[in-house]
Amino acid sequence: MTTMRNEDRKLAEHLFIELRKYSAHVEPLPGVEDDAALSTFIFQIIESVRRIRFIKEVSKRDISAERKNTASNLFDPIRAAMLEQRAGNFEEASWLVFLFTHFGKNLVSGYRLLRDVYGKLGQGSKWTWSQTKENPAGFRHWLDGNLAELRSGTVHRAFGNHRKYQSLDPWKRNGTGAAIESYIAWVAKFGSHKKLFEAITQATKNDPEGSFKQLYKSMANVSSFGRTARFDYLSMIGKLELANIRPDSVHFGSATGPVDGAKLLFYDSIQADASTRHLEASADQLAIYLQLDKQIMEDSLCNWQKSPTIPRGFRG
Repeated sequence: MTTMRNEDRKLAEHLFIELRKYSAHVEPLPGVEDDAALSTFIFQIIESVRRIRFIKEVSKRDISAERKNTASNLFDPIRAAMLEQRAGNFEEASWLVFLFTHFGKNLVSGYRLLRDVYGKLGQGSKWTWSQTKENPAGFRHWLDGNLAELRSGTVHRAFGNHRKYQSLDPWKRNGTGAAIESYIAWVAKFGSHKKLFEAITQATKNDPEGSFKQLYKSMANVSSFGRTARFDYLSMIGKLELANIRPDSVHFGSATGPVDGAKLLFYDSIQADASTRHLEASADQLAIYLQLDKQIMEDSLCNWQKSPTIPRGFRG
């Protein structure tokens, strides 16, 4: 941790004190009684804080137009969303966040699958929000006609780690075609992304956590978007300030990684017999006590349980 920024070092020292205090006076944290485990858990919190900070820092910088060029290896859906947002293209920015969440970033091929689908394999134009929402059946037929090439081994294309079980199949019940079409239907109920986010935030009187909660529930209608995808999508929408939302909970649901992390933290065993609801409540309470965004808590627990006593960075 010698390469830490000064602000990160101060946060680490603060967390060390506060976690010990929390364990002694609020709820025991047997999983981090050992200094190595505690330091590693704090390392993962700092890593998560850095990832969120990075998004905010990038959003303030100059961004090359190549970042939204699907013919370029520099293509980046989040930076492309930032460019679209700056240009006033709110709908396209929101659509890019969805595509980013659906396809993810593969550790080997990066965004190649996303950019080849979004960019129509260089066949002309893109599957923009406007074009796709007007013709979701056309998107499915295009995907069907190009499935062999997209799956070919000539160019490596694959979903990201959070979406590794997702299917590219345009007709499969939980495949990409169904995900795209059901997402369009979800947004269409309100007319646009902007109207959707505005309606929810107004209904909750502009409460960021209340709005996140309502959107999270509402998004259950999007095919193949389970706990992780909904959480990731809405968290990124909030980080890019496309909507005034912030996670109201860690929303473990059926996820294994963060649940195992919570069991390890609060019971010192991933075999502990504890309900997901109880673990969520404990993790939410700890996040509030430490004044951390609940996405940071969820992310930290998920990564910490992979290597509880040796600090390791995880991506993808």
